[in-house]
Amino acid sequence: MMPNPARVPDRDLRRLNFDFTGETALAIQPLNDRDLHLWHANCSGSRRQVHRFVDLLSTEERERMARFRFEPDREGFAFARGMLRMVLGHYLGIAPAEVRFSLLLHGKPSLALPHRASRVQFNLSHTLGYVLVAVCLDRSLGVDVERLRSDVEIEDLAARFFSLAERQAIRSLPKEERRRGFFHCWTRKESLLKAWGGGLLHPLDAFDVSVQPKVERVDLVTRPRAEQALGWRIFDVPVPEEFAAAVSVEHL
Repeated sequence: MMPNPARVPDRDLRRLNFDFTGETALAIQPLNDRDLHLWHANCSGSRRQVHRFVDLLSTEERERMARFRFEPDREGFAFARGMLRMVLGHYLGIAPAEVRFSLLLHGKPSLALPHRASRVQFNLSHTLGYVLVAVCLDRSLGVDVERLRSDVEIEDLAARFFSLAERQAIRSLPKEERRRGFFHCWTRKESLLKAWGGGLLHPLDAFDVSVQPKVERVDLVTRPRAEQALGWRIFDVPVPEEFAAAVSVEHL
């Protein structure tokens, strides 16, 4: 498994993409201060691995899994949490089942003590079989992945949650690109909210992001404090065409 370094204009942050195969031993490069590691997996058709991952989960995670009504949702949850535990366990040098989590202010998940001393920061997103885990050192971060669903009324949702500038930018796209632009905008905004923590405390229309698909760097405008945008970077994440994904990282 070889990493795929992304060429980015921000030379102080190197993004490496890895495919998660579910193997016990993960081939991971050392995590440096200027690295962002992005782990990808598609758990569709991985039922055998899902049952193995259930054994790694805590009692609280199994209770959360049981609350899902449909089996695919339970399996998706087990795979995502098991993958997260395996990835973090490798960075921490401990068994996956030994990883302990806690919630920061406003409910953002983090590593519990004593793991927090490792400086490892992480975030997880999964949707309809696709799982994305982001890991770095000392930087707050958030990640989001979404399938480009055709059953979503993008104009109604954009009117409810996007800023005026974003709605106008989506309408300016060619008609066949508007749905993709909507989901790129959504994942960029959601990843930033997850990086900030306390999503509902930051209205989605209080900041603007680029909506154009496949840009090298996502523009960010924040209100009422314009200087807040200087402390963050938002990047698209390479995923299959039927998905959109983004990661937001604190700029140190």
